[in-house]
Amino acid sequence: MIKNFLLVYRVDQQEIICPCYVYSTRRRSSETARRIAFQFSNFTSSKPCHNVKVDTTFLIWLIGFVEGDGSFIISHNKVYFDLTQDLKDINLLYEIKSVLGFGKILTRTDKHRNVGVFYITGKHNFIRLAHLFNGNLITNHKKHQFKAWLNVLNKQYNQQIEAINSDIQPSFNDSWLSGFIDAEGCFAARVRSCNTSRSGKRLLIDFTISQKQPDVLILIRNLFNIKAQTNIRFDPSWKGYVFYLSNKKLLIYLVKYLQRYCLKTKKSADFSKWSKIHKLSMKKAHLTEHGLIEIIKLSNWKKDLKS
Repeated sequence: MIKNFLLVYRVDQQEIICPCYVYSTRRRSSETARRIAFQFSNFTSSKPCHNVKVDTTFLIWLIGFVEGDGSFIISHNKVYFDLTQDLKDINLLYEIKSVLGFGKILTRTDKHRNVGVFYITGKHNFIRLAHLFNGNLITNHKKHQFKAWLNVLNKQYNQQIEAINSDIQPSFNDSWLSGFIDAEGCFAARVRSCNTSRSGKRLLIDFTISQKQPDVLILIRNLFNIKAQTNIRFDPSWKGYVFYLSNKKLLIYLVKYLQRYCLKTKKSADFSKWSKIHKLSMKKAHLTEHGLIEIIKLSNWKKDLKS
Protein backbone atom coordinates (compact mmCIF):
# COMPACT_ATOMS: atom_id res chain seq x y z
CA MET A 1 0.00 0.00 0.00
CA ILE A 2 1.12 3.58 -0.63
CA LYS A 3 2.15 5.55 2.45
CA ASN A 4 1.55 9.30 2.53
CA PHE A 5 4.76 10.15 4.31
CA LEU A 6 8.44 10.03 3.59
CA LEU A 7 9.93 7.71 6.19
CA VAL A 8 8.45 4.88 8.27
CA TYR A 9 10.04 2.48 10.76
CA ARG A 10 8.58 -1.01 11.19
CA VAL A 11 9.78 -4.01 13.17
CA ASP A 12 7.89 -6.75 11.31
CA GLN A 13 8.17 -5.48 7.75
CA GLN A 14 10.52 -3.73 5.39
CA GLU A 15 9.68 -0.39 3.79
CA ILE A 16 11.07 0.96 0.55
CA ILE A 17 11.42 4.73 0.34
CA CYS A 18 10.74 6.48 -2.96
CA PRO A 19 10.70 10.19 -3.81
CA CYS A 20 6.91 10.53 -3.56
CA TYR A 21 5.67 7.24 -2.16
CA VAL A 22 6.62 4.32 0.07
CA TYR A 23 5.45 0.80 -0.60
CA SER A 24 5.72 -2.33 1.46
CA THR A 25 7.21 -5.68 0.51
CA ARG A 26 5.73 -7.55 3.47
CA ARG A 27 4.45 -10.97 2.54
CA ARG A 28 0.69 -11.22 2.74
CA SER A 29 -0.94 -14.45 3.82
CA SER A 30 -3.63 -14.09 1.14
CA GLU A 31 -0.94 -14.26 -1.55
CA THR A 32 0.19 -17.75 -0.53
CA ALA A 33 -2.93 -19.22 -2.17
CA ARG A 34 -2.75 -20.15 -5.84
CA ARG A 35 -4.03 -17.26 -7.95
CA ILE A 36 -6.61 -17.99 -10.66
CA ALA A 37 -7.20 -14.47 -12.02
CA PHE A 38 -5.04 -11.51 -12.99
CA GLN A 39 -4.47 -9.08 -10.12
CA PHE A 40 -2.65 -5.75 -10.18
CA SER A 41 -3.11 -4.33 -6.68
CA ASN A 42 0.59 -4.64 -5.78
CA PHE A 43 1.65 -3.13 -9.09
CA THR A 44 -0.89 -0.31 -8.79
CA SER A 45 0.40 0.54 -5.32
CA SER A 46 3.93 0.85 -6.65
CA LYS A 47 3.21 2.84 -9.83
CA PRO A 48 4.97 6.18 -10.28
CA CYS A 49 2.99 9.14 -8.93
CA HIS A 50 2.90 10.82 -12.35
CA ASN A 51 1.10 7.82 -13.88
CA VAL A 52 -2.13 7.20 -11.99
CA LYS A 53 -4.21 5.46 -14.67
CA VAL A 54 -4.24 1.66 -14.79
CA ASP A 55 -5.28 0.12 -18.11
CA THR A 56 -5.78 -3.50 -17.05
CA THR A 57 -6.69 -4.62 -20.58
CA PHE A 58 -3.34 -3.33 -21.83
CA LEU A 59 -1.47 -4.84 -18.86
CA ILE A 60 -2.98 -8.28 -19.48
CA TRP A 61 -2.11 -7.97 -23.18
CA LEU A 62 1.44 -7.00 -22.16
CA ILE A 63 1.78 -10.06 -19.93
CA GLY A 64 0.82 -12.31 -22.84
CA PHE A 65 3.21 -10.43 -25.12
CA VAL A 66 6.10 -10.73 -22.66
CA GLU A 67 5.42 -14.44 -22.18
CA GLY A 68 6.15 -14.78 -25.87
CA ASP A 69 8.79 -12.12 -26.59
CA GLY A 70 10.07 -10.76 -23.27
CA SER A 71 13.23 -11.78 -21.41
CA PHE A 72 13.80 -11.94 -17.65
CA ILE A 73 17.59 -11.94 -17.74
CA ILE A 74 20.09 -12.88 -15.03
CA SER A 75 23.73 -12.01 -15.58
CA HIS A 76 26.53 -11.84 -13.00
CA ASN A 77 23.99 -12.05 -10.15
CA LYS A 78 22.05 -9.05 -11.44
CA VAL A 79 18.61 -8.82 -13.06
CA TYR A 80 17.77 -7.29 -16.42
CA PHE A 81 14.64 -7.10 -18.56
CA ASP A 82 14.07 -6.23 -22.18
CA LEU A 83 11.61 -6.43 -25.06
CA THR A 84 13.03 -6.36 -28.58
CA GLN A 85 10.90 -5.52 -31.61
CA ASP A 86 11.37 -4.69 -35.26
CA LEU A 87 11.63 -0.94 -35.85
CA LYS A 88 8.24 -1.13 -37.60
CA ASP A 89 6.77 -1.74 -34.13
CA ILE A 90 8.86 0.77 -32.19
CA ASN A 91 5.77 2.91 -31.51
CA LEU A 92 4.40 -0.04 -29.56
CA LEU A 93 7.46 0.06 -27.29
CA TYR A 94 6.78 3.74 -26.61
CA GLU A 95 3.16 2.87 -25.78
CA ILE A 96 4.36 0.22 -23.32
CA LYS A 97 6.66 2.77 -21.72
CA SER A 98 3.81 5.29 -21.48
CA VAL A 99 1.35 2.84 -19.89
CA LEU A 100 3.87 1.54 -17.36
CA GLY A 101 5.24 4.99 -16.60
CA PHE A 102 8.87 3.85 -16.67
CA GLY A 103 11.49 2.20 -18.86
CA LYS A 104 13.86 3.28 -21.63
CA ILE A 105 14.07 2.64 -25.37
CA LEU A 106 17.07 2.36 -27.66
CA THR A 107 17.50 1.40 -31.30
CA ARG A 108 20.00 -0.98 -32.84
CA THR A 109 20.64 -0.69 -36.55
CA ASP A 110 23.22 -2.71 -38.44
CA LYS A 111 23.54 -5.06 -41.41
CA HIS A 112 21.74 -7.88 -39.65
CA ARG A 113 18.89 -6.22 -37.79
CA ASN A 114 16.97 -3.01 -37.25
CA VAL A 115 15.26 -3.21 -33.88
CA GLY A 116 14.01 -1.19 -30.96
CA VAL A 117 14.63 -2.36 -27.39
CA PHE A 118 12.53 -1.50 -24.34
CA TYR A 119 14.53 -2.06 -21.16
CA ILE A 120 14.42 -1.35 -17.43
CA THR A 121 16.93 0.32 -15.13
CA GLY A 122 16.83 1.24 -11.44
CA LYS A 123 15.83 -0.56 -8.26
CA HIS A 124 12.33 0.86 -7.97
CA ASN A 125 11.45 0.08 -11.58
CA PHE A 126 12.59 -3.52 -11.24
CA ILE A 127 10.44 -3.87 -8.12
CA ARG A 128 7.45 -2.42 -9.99
CA LEU A 129 8.04 -4.88 -12.81
CA ALA A 130 8.23 -7.75 -10.33
CA HIS A 131 4.83 -6.81 -8.90
CA LEU A 132 3.35 -6.62 -12.40
CA PHE A 133 4.28 -10.18 -13.36
CA ASN A 134 4.30 -11.89 -9.97
CA GLY A 135 1.37 -14.33 -9.92
CA ASN A 136 0.14 -13.20 -13.35
CA LEU A 137 2.08 -15.54 -15.66
CA ILE A 138 0.54 -18.50 -17.50
CA THR A 139 3.30 -20.42 -19.30
CA ASN A 140 5.39 -22.80 -17.20
CA HIS A 141 8.58 -21.69 -18.92
CA LYS A 142 8.11 -18.04 -18.00
CA LYS A 143 6.99 -18.94 -14.47
CA HIS A 144 10.26 -20.81 -13.86
CA GLN A 145 12.29 -18.05 -15.51
CA PHE A 146 10.57 -15.33 -13.48
CA LYS A 147 10.93 -17.19 -10.17
CA ALA A 148 14.69 -17.48 -10.65
CA TRP A 149 14.81 -13.81 -11.71
CA LEU A 150 12.82 -12.76 -8.62
CA ASN A 151 15.17 -14.66 -6.30
CA VAL A 152 18.13 -12.75 -7.72
CA LEU A 153 16.23 -9.45 -7.51
CA ASN A 154 15.50 -10.06 -3.82
CA LYS A 155 19.19 -10.64 -3.12
CA GLN A 156 20.36 -7.79 -5.33
CA TYR A 157 18.06 -5.18 -3.78
CA ASN A 158 17.58 -6.71 -0.30
CA GLN A 159 13.87 -7.42 -0.83
CA GLN A 160 11.49 -10.10 0.43
CA ILE A 161 9.02 -10.36 -2.45
CA GLU A 162 7.52 -13.82 -2.33
CA ALA A 163 6.75 -15.60 -5.59
CA ILE A 164 2.98 -16.00 -6.00
CA ASN A 165 1.76 -19.29 -7.43
CA SER A 166 -0.91 -19.08 -10.12
CA ASP A 167 -3.23 -21.27 -12.16
CA ILE A 168 -4.47 -18.59 -14.54
CA GLN A 169 -5.53 -20.03 -17.89
CA PRO A 170 -5.98 -18.46 -21.33
CA SER A 171 -9.47 -17.10 -21.93
CA PHE A 172 -11.52 -15.44 -24.65
CA ASN A 173 -12.64 -12.95 -21.97
CA ASP A 174 -9.35 -11.08 -21.53
CA SER A 175 -6.51 -9.78 -23.69
CA TRP A 176 -3.73 -12.23 -22.68
CA LEU A 177 -4.14 -14.43 -25.76
CA SER A 178 -4.03 -11.37 -28.02
CA GLY A 179 -0.65 -10.41 -26.57
CA PHE A 180 0.63 -13.96 -26.87
CA ILE A 181 -0.51 -14.14 -30.51
CA ASP A 182 1.22 -10.81 -31.19
CA ALA A 183 4.41 -12.50 -30.02
CA GLU A 184 4.02 -16.09 -31.22
CA GLY A 185 1.03 -16.44 -33.55
CA CYS A 186 1.06 -16.86 -37.32
CA PHE A 187 -1.73 -16.40 -39.88
CA ALA A 188 -1.50 -18.17 -43.23
CA ALA A 189 -3.67 -18.51 -46.33
CA ARG A 190 -2.73 -19.98 -49.68
CA VAL A 191 -4.32 -21.39 -52.80
CA ARG A 192 -3.07 -24.75 -54.07
CA SER A 193 -3.82 -26.89 -57.10
CA CYS A 194 -6.40 -29.60 -56.47
CA ASN A 195 -7.49 -32.25 -58.98
CA THR A 196 -10.69 -33.05 -57.09
CA SER A 197 -11.99 -29.46 -57.10
CA ARG A 198 -14.12 -28.14 -59.97
CA SER A 199 -12.03 -24.98 -60.07
CA GLY A 200 -8.80 -26.95 -59.91
CA LYS A 201 -7.83 -24.96 -56.83
CA ARG A 202 -8.07 -25.47 -53.08
CA LEU A 203 -8.00 -22.80 -50.37
CA LEU A 204 -5.95 -23.54 -47.26
CA ILE A 205 -6.37 -21.15 -44.34
CA ASP A 206 -4.91 -21.74 -40.90
CA PHE A 207 -3.55 -20.28 -37.70
CA THR A 208 -0.55 -21.58 -35.74
CA ILE A 209 1.35 -20.96 -32.51
CA SER A 210 4.76 -22.55 -31.89
CA GLN A 211 6.37 -23.30 -28.53
CA LYS A 212 9.23 -25.39 -27.19
CA GLN A 213 6.88 -27.02 -24.66
CA PRO A 214 3.24 -28.04 -25.29
CA ASP A 215 1.69 -27.02 -21.94
CA VAL A 216 0.29 -23.63 -22.97
CA LEU A 217 -0.68 -24.96 -26.42
CA ILE A 218 -2.91 -27.54 -24.74
CA LEU A 219 -4.60 -24.77 -22.73
CA ILE A 220 -5.17 -22.74 -25.90
CA ARG A 221 -6.53 -25.80 -27.71
CA ASN A 222 -9.04 -26.27 -24.89
CA LEU A 223 -10.51 -22.84 -25.66
CA PHE A 224 -11.81 -24.22 -28.96
CA ASN A 225 -13.48 -27.24 -27.30
CA ILE A 226 -11.33 -29.67 -29.26
CA LYS A 227 -11.95 -32.96 -27.46
CA ALA A 228 -9.54 -35.26 -29.29
CA GLN A 229 -5.78 -35.17 -28.73
CA THR A 230 -5.24 -33.46 -32.06
CA ASN A 231 -4.15 -30.08 -33.45
CA ILE A 232 -0.76 -30.14 -31.72
CA ARG A 233 2.18 -31.68 -33.52
CA PHE A 234 5.85 -32.11 -32.70
CA ASP A 235 8.27 -30.60 -35.21
CA PRO A 236 11.59 -32.50 -35.08
CA SER A 237 13.37 -29.88 -37.22
CA TRP A 238 13.55 -27.52 -34.23
CA LYS A 239 12.36 -29.89 -31.48
CA GLY A 240 9.28 -27.86 -30.64
CA TYR A 241 5.49 -28.06 -30.76
CA VAL A 242 2.95 -26.38 -33.02
CA PHE A 243 -0.72 -25.76 -32.33
CA TYR A 244 -2.55 -25.51 -35.65
CA LEU A 245 -6.15 -24.68 -36.48
CA SER A 246 -7.63 -24.91 -39.97
CA ASN A 247 -11.27 -25.72 -39.24
CA LYS A 248 -13.06 -22.68 -40.68
CA LYS A 249 -15.92 -22.88 -38.18
CA LEU A 250 -13.57 -23.03 -35.20
CA LEU A 251 -11.57 -20.13 -36.64
CA ILE A 252 -14.70 -17.99 -36.21
CA TYR A 253 -14.03 -17.99 -32.44
CA LEU A 254 -10.53 -16.63 -33.07
CA VAL A 255 -11.76 -13.96 -35.49
CA LYS A 256 -14.41 -12.70 -33.07
CA TYR A 257 -11.93 -12.70 -30.19
CA LEU A 258 -9.30 -10.68 -32.08
CA GLN A 259 -11.93 -8.23 -33.25
CA ARG A 260 -12.66 -7.57 -29.58
CA TYR A 261 -9.07 -7.70 -28.28
CA CYS A 262 -7.12 -6.22 -31.16
CA LEU A 263 -3.54 -7.09 -32.03
CA LYS A 264 -1.04 -4.27 -31.53
CA THR A 265 1.99 -5.28 -33.61
CA LYS A 266 2.36 -5.40 -37.39
CA LYS A 267 0.52 -8.73 -37.18
CA SER A 268 -2.68 -6.70 -37.00
CA ALA A 269 -2.24 -6.07 -40.75
CA ASP A 270 -1.75 -9.81 -41.31
CA PHE A 271 -4.92 -10.56 -39.37
CA SER A 272 -6.91 -7.95 -41.29
CA LYS A 273 -6.17 -9.59 -44.65
CA TRP A 274 -6.40 -13.11 -43.27
CA SER A 275 -9.80 -12.51 -41.66
CA LYS A 276 -11.14 -11.14 -44.96
CA ILE A 277 -10.06 -14.36 -46.67
CA HIS A 278 -11.71 -16.36 -43.90
CA LYS A 279 -14.94 -14.40 -44.33
CA LEU A 280 -14.92 -15.03 -48.08
CA SER A 281 -14.27 -18.74 -47.52
CA MET A 282 -17.24 -18.98 -45.14
CA LYS A 283 -19.37 -17.58 -47.97
CA LYS A 284 -17.80 -20.19 -50.29
CA ALA A 285 -16.48 -17.41 -52.51
CA HIS A 286 -13.43 -19.56 -53.30
CA LEU A 287 -15.71 -21.82 -55.34
CA THR A 288 -16.37 -19.03 -57.85
CA GLU A 289 -13.91 -17.61 -60.35
CA HIS A 290 -14.37 -14.01 -59.18
CA GLY A 291 -14.09 -14.97 -55.50
CA LEU A 292 -11.00 -17.08 -56.13
CA ILE A 293 -9.25 -14.19 -57.90
CA GLU A 294 -10.01 -11.90 -54.94
CA ILE A 295 -8.73 -14.48 -52.45
CA ILE A 296 -5.51 -15.05 -54.42
CA LYS A 297 -4.90 -11.30 -54.41
CA LEU A 298 -5.52 -11.08 -50.67
CA SER A 299 -3.35 -14.13 -49.95
CA ASN A 300 -0.31 -12.24 -51.24
CA TRP A 301 -0.51 -9.78 -48.34
CA LYS A 302 2.87 -10.74 -46.85
CA LYS A 303 4.60 -10.12 -50.17
CA ASP A 304 2.86 -6.74 -50.36
CA LEU A 305 3.98 -5.84 -46.83
CA LYS A 306 7.62 -6.65 -47.64
CA SER A 307 7.64 -4.61 -50.85
